[in-house]
Amino acid sequence: LTRRRFTMFTTDAAAEEFEKERNNRGRRLGIRTSMDFSGMLIDAYRTMDQLQQHAVLETMMNVADVAHTMQSFSIFCKWNRRLYKEFYVAHLNERLSFDPEESWYENQIGFFSHYILPLAGKMKTCGVFSTTGNVFEYFAMENKKRWIEEGEVISEEIIRDVKKEVEREQRLANGTLSNGCH
Repeated sequence: LTRRRFTMFTTDAAAEEFEKERNNRGRRLGIRTSMDFSGMLIDAYRTMDQLQQHAVLETMMNVADVAHTMQSFSIFCKWNRRLYKEFYVAHLNERLSFDPEESWYENQIGFFSHYILPLAGKMKTCGVFSTTGNVFEYFAMENKKRWIEEGEVISEEIIRDVKKEVEREQRLANGTLSNGCH
């Protein structure tokens, strides 16, 4: 780990010192070199292998976050409903600036097109899972295709059912609905 400490009296002075040092050594900030809060330059990866390993791990973590989109359609729908409920409740509690009901169906298609399919492609390309990497991409493409065909109706059901469920939970919490216990 190579570090260089800069004395920071003012922002301008630090910037000038950094620029001078960068020009002298030919280093620049980027994926392999960064700067910590104290102004020290940090070589994050000593070899390209380390950089590649980090990229694969980061991709795997991103996949884990949205794994439901790369599994069976029933699993995707189950977790999609839970995500909608989380967003809906957050919106009701003014912790989400947009209403998830608006364009839920269309937003899921965009999410597949712009995030899920490229991510699944990365998993396939990195080769860590050998031929199993193809499965991520296959399920992502199939789920997008089925969502385009069936998602409008499923979205309406999710929205209707979640509204009823949240209303019931609110009435229970407020004591205006009996839960059957006496």
